[in-house]
Amino acid sequence: MLLIDKMIKRLFILIILIASFSRSHAQETADSLIVHKVMLIPYDPRYYLSDADRDIVEQTQMDARKIRENFRENVDRHVQRHISRSYPCISLLNDTADALEETMYYVLGRTGYKYEEAIPLTPKDRDHTESFLRTSQSQKENVDSKVATGYIPVEENAVYMHAVVNKPKELFAELNEQYNADIFVFLTQFEIKTDYKSCMDIAHKIYRREVMLHFSVYDKNGQLLAGSYATSYFPSNSNNMNSIIGECFPQIADYIAGALP
Repeated sequence: MLLIDKMIKRLFILIILIASFSRSHAQETADSLIVHKVMLIPYDPRYYLSDADRDIVEQTQMDARKIRENFRENVDRHVQRHISRSYPCISLLNDTADALEETMYYVLGRTGYKYEEAIPLTPKDRDHTESFLRTSQSQKENVDSKVATGYIPVEENAVYMHAVVNKPKELFAELNEQYNADIFVFLTQFEIKTDYKSCMDIAHKIYRREVMLHFSVYDKNGQLLAGSYATSYFPSNSNNMNSIIGECFPQIADYIAGALP
């Protein structure tokens, strides 16, 4: 009987130890799996720059203002889609909740812009994009005038359009309380520019055109996590709006999503 009591006591102690270890392990796992929620803020329409609008209008057969609106809405939608593969993402431009439009203008009203030196990718970010960069570089080497896109990494010492937020801690605390977002991605400037130094077809005067989307990323404490631009390109004889959206925007969006923590 005494032996049975001792075995029961040992079994009881063992059960307690196992339960304690399980709780500790579960807590460690939960702590290591931080789930962020991202808020995406669109660029101000005034920060749309393009030297290709005339050609895009002619080939797309659409009003220039409508084309600019389509670029803004679609680049925002692509970035949201790519971020959503890792984290829940609220778009102040494309999501349909009634309060979001008001919030968008409130945030844009507290945001200024200035050029800053781009923040280099962290080793984690580089790991995320390395294979993508290699694939795109091989595509670039084989490009002809009919291939619309190819990824170009950010140059050393490059500058980007940085979002300067007025009292960021206060603003992000408000947004965190209202929407539970803790990462804030500002799209700050959209550019299309022709690189006349990169002639893809001298005989037909076909040049490379760059599509650039600048961005800043903050956490809920107002700390700047990333700031740079993403770039894709298309040839100057391929100016259909839908082709540019479909072939360039996914690459741009993938780069920005890869810059998040």
